[in-house]
Amino acid sequence: MRAFLKEIARDLYTFFTSITLAIVLISLIALLALLGTLIPQETFTREVDYIARYGVEGYNTLKKLQLTNIFGSWYFLFLMALFTLNLAACTHKRLMASWRYWKLPMGFIRPEDLKRFEHSYAISGSVCSDASPKIREVLQRHGYRVREHNSQILAEKWRWERFGIDVFHISLVIVIFGGLVTMLFGYRTFAIAHQGDVLRLPGADFAVRVNRFWSENYKNSERVMDWRTELTVIENDKEILTKTIEVNAPLRYKGYNFYQSAFGTDWQGAARVTLALFRADGTALGEFVGTVDDGFAVPSENIFVKIGAFLPDFALTENLIAYSRTQRLENPAVFVEIYDAQGFRLMRTWAFSRPEMQRFWETTMARVGGETPYRIKLVGMTAPEFTGLQITKDPGRPIVYFGFLFVIVGLLVHMYFKHRQIWVHISENEIVIAGMVRNNLKSFAEEFRRLVREIERLQIVTHPESELVV
Repeated sequence: MRAFLKEIARDLYTFFTSITLAIVLISLIALLALLGTLIPQETFTREVDYIARYGVEGYNTLKKLQLTNIFGSWYFLFLMALFTLNLAACTHKRLMASWRYWKLPMGFIRPEDLKRFEHSYAISGSVCSDASPKIREVLQRHGYRVREHNSQILAEKWRWERFGIDVFHISLVIVIFGGLVTMLFGYRTFAIAHQGDVLRLPGADFAVRVNRFWSENYKNSERVMDWRTELTVIENDKEILTKTIEVNAPLRYKGYNFYQSAFGTDWQGAARVTLALFRADGTALGEFVGTVDDGFAVPSENIFVKIGAFLPDFALTENLIAYSRTQRLENPAVFVEIYDAQGFRLMRTWAFSRPEMQRFWETTMARVGGETPYRIKLVGMTAPEFTGLQITKDPGRPIVYFGFLFVIVGLLVHMYFKHRQIWVHISENEIVIAGMVRNNLKSFAEEFRRLVREIERLQIVTHPESELVV
């Protein structure tokens, strides 16, 4: 049984250390990320905007497939978990190889073999008795750790650089882990707030009040330069701090971040409209004022008019779904429903501000649906200004920052440090100097020539006959 489990573990290890698996996972993750940029994600997109773009059936399909929330979908998290295991297994495999490299000591190499090195130099002549300590001093001055073995000087430096790429791989695992922590335990939303609103967040023991907000324009221009919102943190019924936020200058408190994200008139969320109501025979019943998601009663008719929605720029999709093309008052319309005293719905319709749209709508409805007991016209509208706040909680951020720090460290070590080894074989009639560098950097050739010149200037060989071995 133990042998069987070992075989399974070996197969799993081989599977997760596969480069092919890494390529497939990276490709799938990149594909999903691309879809996430092409399909608006639900954090900042309203349902009506999805319906306007894709239709009811298309929106339902996207939602069922979790394509409106790709980065929080089960399959994206599953791919990220697989990729993390793949990266961790590959890192372990490489780390073991690096550890074996680290433990492998420099050894004695015969002088005739040293002469075959790419970087090799031989000095022939009578060698002084104090040659060894002088050469050791030169090598140490250049940062080499030096020891002697069998009349041969062994010098090396930066052996630890082999771990640089391992640090890079480990840091990637840390970054991905931080991202998964944020996906699983983080919080992200977009809130439209009005002056005086108090925002309460799930899991937070404090609230945030919107004191005021304003925009600043460029001098002598209508172009907006900046949006600003003054927020106050309230905890245990006490005002803790007040801060004015702007783009790229958020409020941060207990792991939550409040970013200035938008600014405008809240037509669709808090419009206050004035409607003129008529009986079917043309009798005017007066003008009435109500707000979206509320309405007003008409006592003389014993009816209630509910205001379901307001669109500042009314349009219809191919599937006859109403939506607003823009947030400007280009073609304002209000959706109303009328109920009798028993709560029975008498009718539903759209009312328009533009007369030609009102006539077109009434004519169309009369043609397809017969007579309606009342006619409604949109005669006025107002809406409060709003500030748009992006609110996030990112518990994985410190982990990601820590990981990125080590990404930089690993890359710098890998790019600018290479393990270098120098052998100096000293005999009575010859000194053979040979060097080796991992990945054979060209910069080592210059360093090797510098070392050879310094050793030659020591004048430790009498009547030298130098021979460059290539």
